[in-house]
Amino acid sequence: MAKTFKEIQAEVMELARKNDMDEADAMRLLRSRVRAAGLKMPKGTATDAQAMKQQAEMAKGKAAMQKGGMANGKMHMYSGGGSVTDKMNPGLKALAKKRPDVVANILK
Repeated sequence: MAKTFKEIQAEVMELARKNDMDEADAMRLLRSRVRAAGLKMPKGTATDAQAMKQQAEMAKGKAAMQKGGMANGKMHMYSGGGSVTDKMNPGLKALAKKRPDVVANILK
């Protein structure tokens, strides 16, 4: 019995998840399996070029995020599951408005 596109797609998706394949490789595998079954790709299915472009865009975002992010107007490195906290608590911020010299000594 011949497989439908949906069945082939489900198999390829399962294989891609198990083998940690990227989207472009999964698309190539899907196309080859669909052609081998004598079927055509349905309209609206992403092409290899689209998948590779999407993958490149995602990689750009990851590279930018490696250094961390902005918090409280400063660059911070990401830590494992932690959050960025400001050294100045609300009381220290209030004191900084009236006595910045004292706060500068505290934060040294």
